[in-house]
Amino acid sequence: MDAIDTQELIDFLTKGEASEALERYFKEVERKKGKIFLSNYTILELAYILEYNFGVSRELVAKSLRTIIEDRLFKVEGKRELEEALKLYAEGMDLLSALKEVQLMKANAKRVKL
Repeated sequence: MDAIDTQELIDFLTKGEASEALERYFKEVERKKGKIFLSNYTILELAYILEYNFGVSRELVAKSLRTIIEDRLFKVEGKRELEEALKLYAEGMDLLSALKEVQLMKANAKRVKL
């Protein structure tokens, strides 16, 4: 299984220089019924870059991430947790904090407050 990083996704989403090559690569992986691994870190970084570097609205970032997460081409680390975190993100929480919150709830853990 291959993995791609944030820069490749940014290039693909923004129709950058390598977007045509990426499109061919995605089609080839799909033809072979393969998967492309995306880590939580890649998704978090993608959200941050889209929102803060490119000025993409939170609503559009969430929609784009959901599209990626649901695409059968990708094997997304912690897919269920990310889906839950996106709900909190849409309500105003930053995605990293939202993912942490979901992971704490899943682990039935409480945040220590001193």
